[in-house]
Amino acid sequence: MSSEKNRYNLAIETAEKMYHERIKDELGDTLNGQWVVIDVNTGEYEVDEDGYVALEALEARLPDADHVFVRDGEFLPGHLGGLAKVLWSNIPQEEKDAMPHDGSLNYKHYLYGFPKRDKYPWEE
Repeated sequence: MSSEKNRYNLAIETAEKMYHERIKDELGDTLNGQWVVIDVNTGEYEVDEDGYVALEALEARLPDADHVFVRDGEFLPGHLGGLAKVLWSNIPQEEKDAMPHDGSLNYKHYLYGFPKRDKYPWEE
């Protein structure tokens, strides 16, 4: 396992411990799907229905925060993959449904207006 992955696992373990030992009790049952962003170095946290807003609020107070996202019992590391999940969760379902499902195949069509393809070049 890479040291980067170990760092993320340790951050999640630390955040889970902080959350279950203190933060969950402080917040009570009022979360209703809101995001909690925890700094694993200090135990400070921010809460918002938009995970990115909570992240910005935490980073405004603690610019060097090593953060973990928590929502509905799921803990996500504060690296790009975790942030991508947070941002994706903020997109309304009807907008997700309207997104093209062939973007990797037809990205030139969507960006530049090239004709659509049915196959990748190596499949032709």
